[in-house]
Amino acid sequence: MTLPLSLSFTHLKRARHAWRRTAALLSLALLCTACAEPPEGPPATPDMVKGTAARLLPMPEGTPATSRAAQLAGTGHTEEEWVLTGSARRYAPAGAWARDGRWALNVISAPEPYRTRLLVRRPADPRRFNGMVVVEWLNTTLGFELDGGWVLTREELVREGYAWVGVSAEPDSAKGLQTLQPARYAAQHIASKALAYDVFTQAGEAVRAHADQLLGSAKRPTLLAMGYSQSAVFLTTYLNAFQPLSRTYQGFLLHGSAPAAGPVLDGDSGQLLPRIRPDLGTPVMQVQTEMEVSVSWSLSHTADTPHVRYWEVAGAAHLDHRMQDEAMVVGPASFRDQAPSCLKPGNTLPTEVVDHAALHALRRWVSEGVPPPTVPRLQRNALGFVQSDADGNALGGLRLPELAQPLAQYGMYSNVPTASLSVPSIYLCVAGGSTNPWDAGQLAARHGDRNRWLAAHRAQADALRDVGLMRPADHAASLARAQAQRWPENHP
Repeated sequence: MTLPLSLSFTHLKRARHAWRRTAALLSLALLCTACAEPPEGPPATPDMVKGTAARLLPMPEGTPATSRAAQLAGTGHTEEEWVLTGSARRYAPAGAWARDGRWALNVISAPEPYRTRLLVRRPADPRRFNGMVVVEWLNTTLGFELDGGWVLTREELVREGYAWVGVSAEPDSAKGLQTLQPARYAAQHIASKALAYDVFTQAGEAVRAHADQLLGSAKRPTLLAMGYSQSAVFLTTYLNAFQPLSRTYQGFLLHGSAPAAGPVLDGDSGQLLPRIRPDLGTPVMQVQTEMEVSVSWSLSHTADTPHVRYWEVAGAAHLDHRMQDEAMVVGPASFRDQAPSCLKPGNTLPTEVVDHAALHALRRWVSEGVPPPTVPRLQRNALGFVQSDADGNALGGLRLPELAQPLAQYGMYSNVPTASLSVPSIYLCVAGGSTNPWDAGQLAARHGDRNRWLAAHRAQADALRDVGLMRPADHAASLARAQAQRWPENHP
């Protein structure tokens, strides 16, 4: 992960120009990977991309790896695990892939067998199912499967009656599962990451075809694809190259993506600075935290279009305290043992509130044709860096009440471990951001007194709720948290 450097004004200006030149050269190099004699094959067609229908089989009894069953107790949702087995193809770019996202594919292999799993969380009572299924490409960055999209949208999924299906789409998924439970997942097999796109398509098609088994419902489901972080990078390739052929998903929700798209060829490095193709015709919601866009200028240039909505969340971190806590629950013991002690508390901004609103907005967009609200970008200075106010908090963007009326400064790339200096501990502290609480004097200077702060907090929460950027339940929870907030004893 790139860290901003402390440079003089002149050096910063030069650094920005150098970054742009480097990005352009890297983009050209990546675009020309297809120029270096890409494998030949016939053009991909919808039938090829969808492939032969995958088979759905029951898993043996037992507790799935990365289970959230304990978390679901008493929520009215249940968790089940299924085997998905089928065959998938490999693809290559058809010609050079330009930044506009209008990407075509050639098929370069015969179908290859795979065996993976689907993890299903759904309303136990079919009458509560709202007809929407969130299909998440599970994230493997940490060496095991992290259901980051579930973590960010869980409350909205449960209270609104969604079903959720986690797809183990990558070879690293199989490896991670076999590390956690070798016997249960011994037969899991995906030969190459290049096959993951077909696996994800066939998973969606299987959910639609077997809704009665998977979801306990005869309703024809609407499928929303979801990806967090690295998975959002792969979904960028999916929605530009595969979705136009398969039309498997009716909407996409991407969170925390880098300015890149995943590769389709083994050994390739993917595409840098891609755009979402303008002719996609499928609604796409993209949520980015301040942490990603502060080092990825190009993300902020994502245009709001009739089929794309892009929201930047001021003050939010990529791997905040909630995501880290949830990762510790499902990660292997070796990962939990590396839980770092960081110099500062991690970022506590409730970013999930934005994802709840984004999911609801996508649902309405898909089912009712109501486009989501637009959100201003984070403000940037003359050099292009995210601009902060006098308190050190970012200006612009989507501003939760906790950031609009802050009791702390929310830092990016300003945290480090205090004990172990292992790569995982450094990453967790740095990517987790920081929360730097203010003392009584700072609170008085910023807000006057507690009652004025409470009124301002409520006003911001009301404004977000009224335009569709905060769900009513999250609005009530935000006001309750504010009311329970303790202030220093020498401040009213």
